[in-house]
Amino acid sequence: MVTYLSTKLEMIVTSTALYRSAVAYLTLGLAAGLYYRTLTHSQDFDGVTVLSLAHTHFLALGFLLSLILLLLVRTVSMPSTGMTRAAAWTYHTGMALTAGMFLFKGTGEVLGWWVDRPMWAGISGTGHILLTVAFALVMISLGRALRSTPAQLDPA
Repeated sequence: MVTYLSTKLEMIVTSTALYRSAVAYLTLGLAAGLYYRTLTHSQDFDGVTVLSLAHTHFLALGFLLSLILLLLVRTVSMPSTGMTRAAAWTYHTGMALTAGMFLFKGTGEVLGWWVDRPMWAGISGTGHILLTVAFALVMISLGRALRSTPAQLDPA
């Protein structure tokens, strides 16, 4: 009984955190899209810029992935273990670095002050590496949850 309640409490906490991250990424994605549109129009910029990638990364990798993970937590009962917490922190850090660099570089491209340096590529690459590590941790955690959760033949 105590284990069942503990698992349910962990699921609620994880669900709440995933819901909040989905809302945050939705807000950031919409704001990044508005920023991209406003900045490029105010500068009469018609070229190609990575600024638009922040919008899609926040929405696709942030918002949609948080919703998918929320559904998995609610259906598979992935517990909030050290691995899932590590995956969350790694993922949010990777998203901040990746999307932050898109915003920084894209703003520089639109305003005309951007100069490519290996350091900037390294920071962006680090963000992508962290996202990859987070995906691996989530898949390991999901695999463990599936092995520990008995298959239900009747979903009702």
